Amino acid sequence: RRETAAMANPDDTAALAAAFTSAHYLVPALGDAGRVHVGVQATALESCVPAAGYAFITAWNPDSASASRVDNDRADGELVAELERLGAIRLRAHAQDDQGGHREDGWLVLDLPVRDTDRLARRFSQDGVLTWHAGQPVRLRLYHHEPEDTAGMLWVDWAG
Repeated sequence: RRETAAMANPDDTAALAAAFTSAHYLVPALGDAGRVHVGVQATALESCVPAAGYAFITAWNPDSASASRVDNDRADGELVAELERLGAIRLRAHAQDDQGGHREDGWLVLDLPVRDTDRLARRFSQDGVLTWHAGQPVRLRLYHHEPEDTAGMLWVDWAG
């Protein structure tokens, strides 16, 4: 998600997709190898933490509305509990807008089935997540209906 003065409007799905695709996704424990971008293969990350599939998910700021640190931490704790229940391997990660301003903590999760990723994203009212298969470019999965004009949105999957 992106914020300069305000977060991207979730009703403007084209702007929302642009904000997600221009954001930076980082797994700090992996250093430079932990940098992930939509539409780019995550070769360095995949060599550090081999898996068949990957997801980046957060529970922060549901419905693109800023939540308090306390609410975000509570939601993150609930997400962690659910990932633990599923036996999911995860690494702390975060996303930040393309200006390095707005930041959200989340998780890089290994081999989490897309149906579980979708269920968790919807449970925590997220607009989107990143998912990809090893050896393939990172994809954005948005939980909105596809707009009429999707030119330039090659790496977006619409799960509305």
